[in-house]
Amino acid sequence: MRDNVLTKLKTISLGGFSVSNELPYAESESPLYLKNPKTIYVDREITETAPLVLTLDGLDISTTTTSVVVYFSTDAKNAPSHLDTLITAIKALKNTINHPGANQRDVLLSTNFVGDLLVNEVEFRFTKTA
Repeated sequence: MRDNVLTKLKTISLGGFSVSNELPYAESESPLYLKNPKTIYVDREITETAPLVLTLDGLDISTTTTSVVVYFSTDAKNAPSHLDTLITAIKALKNTINHPGANQRDVLLSTNFVGDLLVNEVEFRFTKTA
């Protein structure tokens, strides 16, 4: 799924931002998205399985959630005027990302400040029940 997200990110208008194929962190250093503002990084996918229904006759139904987080930062004092447009375009990718069997698609945005950087994290979550 990470590759699919990377491919989709490269199809939208980034307006001065670039997409890196690297993972968002370097060994024993600060995250790359803090060292390289205006560069978009995609983390590894994480899969979690949780039981939904367990029965005595062996019928087990569980949910499997796969998530991928997209990271990028920019100068907090001089944020680009198109930042909201970029975030909206990234969030809209949730409906175009190929994840077979997903019956629920969510996108979560979190924003925080690290020093003088505005850090955005966009998490795509795809859930399927089986």
